[in-house]
Amino acid sequence: MKKFASLFVLLSLFALGGCGDNYPKELSVYSFDTAIIQYEIGGISQGDETVYMRGDQKSSHRFVTTGTQEENTLQLDLGKERYIADLNKMTAIKVKNSDYEKLVSMNKEEQEKYLVRKALGLKDNVEVPEPLTTTMVAGQKCKLYEIENIGVACIWNGVVLKKEINMLGNSSTKTAVSVEINVDIAKERFELPAWIILTKE
Repeated sequence: MKKFASLFVLLSLFALGGCGDNYPKELSVYSFDTAIIQYEIGGISQGDETVYMRGDQKSSHRFVTTGTQEENTLQLDLGKERYIADLNKMTAIKVKNSDYEKLVSMNKEEQEKYLVRKALGLKDNVEVPEPLTTTMVAGQKCKLYEIENIGVACIWNGVVLKKEINMLGNSSTKTAVSVEINVDIAKERFELPAWIILTKE
């Protein structure tokens, strides 16, 4: 199955090793030091995504197919810098991580509200709605919010664990199936593979 093939590709891309403690931790919204979250993606697109989080750093590997189109991407959020790599084309671009620059100036409560607004597609000046309820996803208790007229999102510590969207008869889902916290993560997870060519800085 694709998700297992994707995981195998990931394991072959990076060396193994301990995570160490030398990484930035400016974002107090996260109640953990490290996390590994595995998602299944369904609906109009099919596939999987694995997210590695360490302090303020995040690495997301996504492999999905939509009809005959295939997406195999790696995104690294490394503080003020964001790298977006197309693993099929073996190229990447570097852009400014504007989200991080906003988040570091906020307190924990403001950071969480910012991330909830972003997940729900709300503007910065819109008040965060009350959650519909709380529920469990992949062993974690998260708050379930309505995405106005099109779906729902379940959010835990600013992290979306489940999102369901239905627009014009097309549905898409992203659901965490595994969450591991405070585990060792190799530092190589937060680096571009050596064979990736950086085309834009």
